[in-house]
Amino acid sequence: MDYGQLLYAPLYATLGVDAVFRGVYFDMFPIRAMDMTSGIEVGDHVGVKSIQPAAVVLATSIAENGLTREDLEGATLELAAKFWRVKATMPKPSPVGEAQGEIYLILEEDE
Repeated sequence: MDYGQLLYAPLYATLGVDAVFRGVYFDMFPIRAMDMTSGIEVGDHVGVKSIQPAAVVLATSIAENGLTREDLEGATLELAAKFWRVKATMPKPSPVGEAQGEIYLILEEDE
């Protein structure tokens, strides 16, 4: 089953927004992202949760640009007319694995 075409393509076409990645060690590139900058719950190892601005991108979109999720930490994401710095990443695997899933980007506003 191709989850990319069946699940993610319609979801990102409908709910995704255009964004641009800029990195120190890679050229800028456009990407489709889910805007969750209003905040998502992020927990730590002791169960304390906090609300952090985030965005979600497809792992395949990152791989198509020759990058891994680790390459995104510290990069800038232009999203919703603001610049955000990627503080951390978190994988959200699809039913067939991490490479075909999504990547949560934990963001902080970049000045």
